[in-house]
Amino acid sequence: MSNAPECAVEIPAPDEGTVKPWRKRLTGLDESQPGAMSCEGDWLEAGATYQLPVGTLVVLCDPLPGGARKRVRIWRVKKDGTIKEERDSTLGSSNAFGTSVRGTLRRLISQHPPQKGAVRQITAAAPRVNDRDGTCSQCHQPLPARAGILERNHRGYMDPRHRPGQCPPPPPRPNDYAQACGLCGGWLEAGQGVLYTAVPAVGVYGKPLLKARHAQDCPPPEERVTPPPPAPRANAREQDCRLCGNLVAAGAGLLERYGSAWQVRHPEGTCPPKEELWEITRGEPGRFHPRPERWAAPGTVLRSTVYDHDRPFPTEAPGFRRLRRGEVSAIVATVRERAPEYCRDEDGNNPSCLIGEDGWFFRILVRPATAEEAAGILAEEDTARRRAALAERRRQLFEHPDDGDIPDTVNLTGTVQIDFGARCSLHQHWPDDELHVDEVTGIAWFLRYNGADGDNWSANNFGSFIARRMPLTEQRAQLIADLRAEYPTSD
Repeated sequence: MSNAPECAVEIPAPDEGTVKPWRKRLTGLDESQPGAMSCEGDWLEAGATYQLPVGTLVVLCDPLPGGARKRVRIWRVKKDGTIKEERDSTLGSSNAFGTSVRGTLRRLISQHPPQKGAVRQITAAAPRVNDRDGTCSQCHQPLPARAGILERNHRGYMDPRHRPGQCPPPPPRPNDYAQACGLCGGWLEAGQGVLYTAVPAVGVYGKPLLKARHAQDCPPPEERVTPPPPAPRANAREQDCRLCGNLVAAGAGLLERYGSAWQVRHPEGTCPPKEELWEITRGEPGRFHPRPERWAAPGTVLRSTVYDHDRPFPTEAPGFRRLRRGEVSAIVATVRERAPEYCRDEDGNNPSCLIGEDGWFFRILVRPATAEEAAGILAEEDTARRRAALAERRRQLFEHPDDGDIPDTVNLTGTVQIDFGARCSLHQHWPDDELHVDEVTGIAWFLRYNGADGDNWSANNFGSFIARRMPLTEQRAQLIADLRAEYPTSD
């Protein structure tokens, strides 16, 4: 607030015939701006009375008809409450706020620094009548000349508007879409009827619910148009048929509401015979990402668990093994993958492979693999079974024997190390156990690593190993031969 005394000042009306006149309390001069935009300050209404501090500078601009010349006046409020006219000049439009006028403004601002604070209006100016046809700034409806008033907007320009309380109600909006009448249910084509607010907006950011109705009174029930049946929608992308499970190409099927979702089916009576396919599932825990990696590309061959409650799985399929009722293990080939679904665990309601975790749930359709496709997996499984049996025999005959001793000194001269394939220290990062045999003397040595934390190191007799010596019995000799046949590089 300013401490300077204030005076009531009446802002004069514009000159007769002026076009877009304005008045402004001058608070600064921005000489980087062109023309009248260089004058900074508060807009003042012509004909209104304001309480202004002594020394206030007021700029009055009255453009003459045609826009070629402008009358510019600069007033200063004196101590006795009178007005001193510092300048009154009529110049060309381009020079109205040119070098001369700006020099005067610059001098007056330096001699009479502007006071801080907002101006206080005492009396309002009589509203100005709009002289031309326009559009109301409040209701955005046509406004004829001299039917409304002018009101200054936040940018300082005068906008036409209806007088307060005289804005007419908005005209009804035409109905642009075919829909049922919200009052009687009769069908309205696009362009028929008008829109009305069925449910008003709720809250600051709410939107009203608009519906269509007949433009006049609704017709009697016998004259109402029955809504046409909804046109069938074609599927936009490839998807499995809800009825037969076969794949429906994009645009070749129909979309229909099934429960709370849209599903695809073949047109009536065109479903092909059901494919002999079974479904396997897999869960991949992790955060959501819009393009999940496909789990198994078509043609992938693998062993998987298959549930055959609804349709028995062929017992002659390669690698068939019945696990329990309704569940088998077999070698299958993937055919295609259903659309993956991202599951969020809310209350333990996820699929069993994702209980307690968020992640992608994959469903893959498979068929029994052919003998040629399954040959590689069957060979690997046969090798794994054979080597597991050899490992069990080695544990019984060498790691946990009923005979043999642990001598104080160990001499492996003349022995040959036998590769038995197992790498028990693969993840512990310590040396592997070793098997050595001397067929000439009929002696076998098994070296078990005993240097890990918690082992009794005092029991070691060969570095960090416990070396047990045992006779090469017939069973052990046969196992050595079988190991050499299984692992040809053992010598």
